[in-house]
Amino acid sequence: MSFIHEYPLWAERTVWALRVFGYAFAANTGAAALIYTPLSLKSEQYIIVGTMLVFGIICMVAALMKRYIIEWISLFFLTGGISTYVCAVWVSTLTTQKSIAGASVFTFLVLLMLVRVIDLTVYWRRNVQAAKLQAVINGDA
Repeated sequence: MSFIHEYPLWAERTVWALRVFGYAFAANTGAAALIYTPLSLKSEQYIIVGTMLVFGIICMVAALMKRYIIEWISLFFLTGGISTYVCAVWVSTLTTQKSIAGASVFTFLVLLMLVRVIDLTVYWRRNVQAAKLQAVINGDA
């Protein structure tokens, strides 16, 4: 099966490396929240930051191995974990405005992840259509 490439090779590799680093930082966020704020975390918050850690690592490994379906599925969970964390940070800005910059950065991260979810959805649909077309051409359908 041939894959559709939208970008030149240098751009594809640069975006790939940036995604790997982005997922590593998402996992780092979950790990840092577990390690450095354990006294202030409630039990449900452990699940949230644990989700960020586990699915950040899964997304990173999937991106490294170029397993886009695994990355795509895991990204839903990672985005959900980070979105919940972002909501908690925004709620904390109601009492102290010092967290507005951090909340904004996390919100931007969530938006970028949602862009990646859309990107992978389009990528999957195009490759499915290309595979179906190839099957018709080869007479397999």
